[in-house]
Amino acid sequence: MLELLYERDLAYIHAAAFSGLAEGAAPEIVRRLRSARAAIRSVVDVGCGAGPLATALVEAGFDVTGIDASADLITIAQQRVPKARFLHSSIYDAEIPACQAIVAVGEPLAYHAESADADSRIASLFHRAAQALPAGGMFIFDLIEFGEPSLGSRSWHSGEDWAVLVETSEKQDSRTLVRRIETFRRVGELYRRGCEVHTVRLFDTAALLNQLAGCGFETETAQAYGASQLPLRRRAFFCARV
Repeated sequence: MLELLYERDLAYIHAAAFSGLAEGAAPEIVRRLRSARAAIRSVVDVGCGAGPLATALVEAGFDVTGIDASADLITIAQQRVPKARFLHSSIYDAEIPACQAIVAVGEPLAYHAESADADSRIASLFHRAAQALPAGGMFIFDLIEFGEPSLGSRSWHSGEDWAVLVETSEKQDSRTLVRRIETFRRVGELYRRGCEVHTVRLFDTAALLNQLAGCGFETETAQAYGASQLPLRRRAFFCARV
């Protein structure tokens, strides 16, 4: 069963103002896909959101299938990137479409309910990705690392017809970030208020590298996508299927 994430107002706000990470990552991802050992034609964009990375991939000539757990973001993506295909699902539930590359930018692999066994789920996904990709195929993603300094924070952003307040707390014992997101969106003369709570799991890089190697991936990590630096404690994984 899909968690309810990025529903109508938060999806609208995310599409309006929070595509910077994917847009910044796009040039490096396109470069790596073009230089991969395998001929990359079809790309699965996991956690595609409103389609900023899918847009860049389509413009670069790739055949793109976007997957996202938010029906509202998928609707926006379909309107923005009509040349791509989109699937409303979690990658943990969906069959991976035939492809030569899988990308997951903006930590979409880290969204798990607090009761879920996140380590087992991601290990299973690594195996499925390895089975889906040909030799030389690429698996590119980023996650938040477990460790210090704390990511607990409060932030505020606003636009012409919206505002969003985010309170983030970190639970070291369960390796989770909990984000409480309050939204305000103008509807007519009034503002509609909403709230979502997202649970994001934190991972140990060394453990992930061991799992990826066991699945047949050669992996390079970085704290940036090319010239685009990732936020604090985020790490990008560039994996090639052996």
